[in-house]
Amino acid sequence: MDKNLRAFLAVVRHQSLTSASEHLGLTQPSVTKRIANLEDEIGTALFDRNRRGMSLTAAGQVFLRRARRIEAEYRQCHEEVSSISAAGLEILKIGAGPLFHLRWAAWLIAELKNGYPDLKIELSSDTKPDIGEALRTGDMDVYLGVVPPDQLDDSIHFKHVTQVEHGLVVRADNPLARQSKIDPIDLKDFHWVIFAVDPETESRIHQYTVPDVEFPSGIDVRTTSFAAGLQLVKEGGFVMSAPLQLASRVESEGLIIRPTRQGMPRRNAGVHVRKSSLGYGAVQTVLSFFEKGEFEK
Repeated sequence: MDKNLRAFLAVVRHQSLTSASEHLGLTQPSVTKRIANLEDEIGTALFDRNRRGMSLTAAGQVFLRRARRIEAEYRQCHEEVSSISAAGLEILKIGAGPLFHLRWAAWLIAELKNGYPDLKIELSSDTKPDIGEALRTGDMDVYLGVVPPDQLDDSIHFKHVTQVEHGLVVRADNPLARQSKIDPIDLKDFHWVIFAVDPETESRIHQYTVPDVEFPSGIDVRTTSFAAGLQLVKEGGFVMSAPLQLASRVESEGLIIRPTRQGMPRRNAGVHVRKSSLGYGAVQTVLSFFEKGEFEK
């Protein structure tokens, strides 16, 4: 990829010349020169410079959208060509939603390491706001879970694995735990914790509990840790939503999970990968792991 374009994207991501230079392994004057060359070529300034750093101009914002697309195309082209002659990736970056990282990630990684002993794996359960973009840019190679349809395009391959429906997690001594289904309106006076970036579930919680009140969010605590969420329910009097398929994990903590009386949306969950990476053996192993049906046992 063009070195000037690479420098531009590094400055945007790291928000300073110094950090971008360190990331690229270049001196700061070299990065400055590349940005200047790019601006000369485009014919306009792409950054505003001030004491606090560098911010994109209006022209820079427009250019960024195209630059990200060019970067994604370059990466996908490289993967398609590399997969012909290479056995696979050196590092496989996997993102996993709560259901997948708690139930299946360990078994999947064991299978990957069995087939590719030298493969390095980075597993993240910290869900990104735009998973589709992370996949396209290569910040993530595989995502296991639910991705909003508006984040996907024809560059992403999806394999359906299961449907995810959330229930509500409460303490065992909560009177509502004796019910087979819980009406969320009965929980409107409780504090809420959410452990993943999930606008749809959050919106539904707000709709059920305080439908006539308009405010940005009814969530009191946000965490990327499912274990921390369970602890808050157990010790802090919180309530939390979680996939019903995680009932055994919830109950192992002495807590109860129940479906809602109105029902929460059922969403398709599965494996998301770039189509350009389908030729890699490691990616094929991920897909075949969920095709065999063994993961459900």
